Amino acid sequence: MLELPITSCSAALAAVLLTGLSLNVSRLRMRHRVSLGSGGHKALQLAVRAHGNALEQSLLFLLLLLIAEAQAHSFAPLAAVAGAFLLARGGHAIGMLAGFLKLRQGGHALTLLAQVALVVVLLTGF
Repeated sequence: MLELPITSCSAALAAVLLTGLSLNVSRLRMRHRVSLGSGGHKALQLAVRAHGNALEQSLLFLLLLLIAEAQAHSFAPLAAVAGAFLLARGGHAIGMLAGFLKLRQGGHALTLLAQVALVVVLLTGF
């Protein structure tokens, strides 16, 4: 059986983040009595985008990580890239929801770096 501890742990932690972001959207929808869209409420609009953005980025990253780990690339570098990605997504979400532009930008930049690192690993076999 193929063991994928980095991908498994990363997927579980990403699920925790995504669940938290989803609960935040639900909380704001109930508060503002909005079932679809944001109803013109900025906080709800930000919450919806923070959740959507985290999901969009996580799907691609986890797929790339799964392939890299299945190809038996080095454990430590993959674990480091996965950790950086998860920190980046958490930072991006906090930055987006709390209005910390630098944290949001840093989270986005680190997310892209982590994705590019996995693409390089997959294309070069490094």
